[in-house]
Amino acid sequence: MTWIIAQQQGLSDQHLGQIRVKFGRDAKLRLYLLNAGGKLVRQDILVDVDGEGSDLMLRGINLLGGESHTDVTLVLGHNVENTTSTEIMRNVVFGKAKGVFQGQIRVAPGAQKTDAKMSCNTLLLSDEAEFSAKPELEIFADDVQCGHGATVADISDTHLFYLKSRGISEPKARALLVQAFVQETVEELDDEALVEGLEAVIQAWLEKQVA
Repeated sequence: MTWIIAQQQGLSDQHLGQIRVKFGRDAKLRLYLLNAGGKLVRQDILVDVDGEGSDLMLRGINLLGGESHTDVTLVLGHNVENTTSTEIMRNVVFGKAKGVFQGQIRVAPGAQKTDAKMSCNTLLLSDEAEFSAKPELEIFADDVQCGHGATVADISDTHLFYLKSRGISEPKARALLVQAFVQETVEELDDEALVEGLEAVIQAWLEKQVA
């Protein structure tokens, strides 16, 4: 099953959302989250993996500009044996925007053979932009493969110079590099129409930021 949450609120709007998921045996969910607007955005994702053989793939993109604030919280419980999950968050922050990602994976006692990976990667594109990442692992089983990581960086000067040397303007070059940063998460969708739709939202948002 594939589930997409895409929100594009106005500059002064608030968005408070929550999704709760409980997995049965051999259940599979591809969950895509795109935040591309809103003055204040809060998104909670609460998942209980209660069925053996189940798998969660979460891909999230947070696009922040102006003076907006976006907060995404993930609480994921692996409660039984032989389950898998992968979570990748990509964040792009312009202007004076602020963002937070709190991600907790909890592996319960007895939830052996759990395979869980989580990463949070952020591009900070302004000296006044802020993003806080707090990935957590709580592991109470001993036969598991779990990992998490977080990175925060600006656009590579080398990549920017390469594109500019090919006659691409700096705003366009920056937009291309940012788009490449987030695009790979979208391209994991199997549906071409959905990919094109999400890419159009991302491109339209980026054009407003780098114009």
